[in-house]
Amino acid sequence: MQPMETLSDLLQQLQGQYRIYDMGCRLSKLSSADFKAFEEGRKAYPLPWLRHAWVGILSWSPKTLEQKITTPTIWFLKLPLDERGQLIQAARDEFLNQLLETIGTNMLDQKASSEWAEQLKHSNLAFTPDQARMAAFHAQASLTLEQGASNFYADVKSYMESDTPERSWQELGLQGFADFAMRLDQHRDWQQRISQLPAPVLDTIAAQLENQKVNHTLAKAFILRGKDSVDDGEKAACLRAVSQSPDVTSRQQWLKQIMSEDQVVGVEILATITSKCDQDLLADPLMGLFLHQCASNQGVFNGLVQELMFQPNLRTKVLEAFRADQRSPALIQAIGSLMGQAQS
Repeated sequence: MQPMETLSDLLQQLQGQYRIYDMGCRLSKLSSADFKAFEEGRKAYPLPWLRHAWVGILSWSPKTLEQKITTPTIWFLKLPLDERGQLIQAARDEFLNQLLETIGTNMLDQKASSEWAEQLKHSNLAFTPDQARMAAFHAQASLTLEQGASNFYADVKSYMESDTPERSWQELGLQGFADFAMRLDQHRDWQQRISQLPAPVLDTIAAQLENQKVNHTLAKAFILRGKDSVDDGEKAACLRAVSQSPDVTSRQQWLKQIMSEDQVVGVEILATITSKCDQDLLADPLMGLFLHQCASNQGVFNGLVQELMFQPNLRTKVLEAFRADQRSPALIQAIGSLMGQAQS
């Protein structure tokens, strides 16, 4: 047996299957090759958030014709990153050694996995996703394991597709919204409902759609809802809903409109852009507009800009904007304060 120096080594030794997901700003699948390269120090983590790699690992026994899939093993780990976005390997090594001492390589053994799960609660690498992200993970797992949706799914589907739903939104379960979002390609068009959704439903479905590639028709309906709203929370929800849509042009045009207005953009919207629409800031002139809006509050500017600079491609764009000729006095002052803080 080959020595196991990484989690990837351990996972590859399993007599089963596994999937790795990023759980940071959204739920997205990580390839085993990328995760292995990250663990071995050959590349930075592709989706850092708050200077950690937030990872969900799903593993299960092989499915046979005679035997149903056993209960999967699930881990949620936050792996610390250095200033370059590389794994701090000592933390991973300590975790891996503890794991091997506890259950060896038999992760798929239910008793051993249960024992480790109890110990994992006390590890500083363990985390519990918030309810929305947990629901999204369970919805993804049910598809991966070829299991059915939750009991909440049918009621949510009926509510989202009907102009006169039989149930009130207060009766609907969060897991149903996650299952609905995970199965977008199975639903008839429901864009006409978006303008009618109560704010709590809009926020709930948006938190699930941020993990999906919403089609152009739905994206335009969410953008229209966001443009028509005067509430920052609703605007932020609509941004989340369309953040992964392939309709990049419509989203970036809306972002430009939001940040070009004379009034100061609220912190909730700026934070949403940072965490959900960060790659859009690579398109001119969005980074400059974003920095200008952040500059009205030094604390907000420092926090959001430092998060962007943790990603190499965005760091380059931020530094270009710092040196641009067209900078407002407020932005120049905010840059100076940030640099002064970094040097002190």
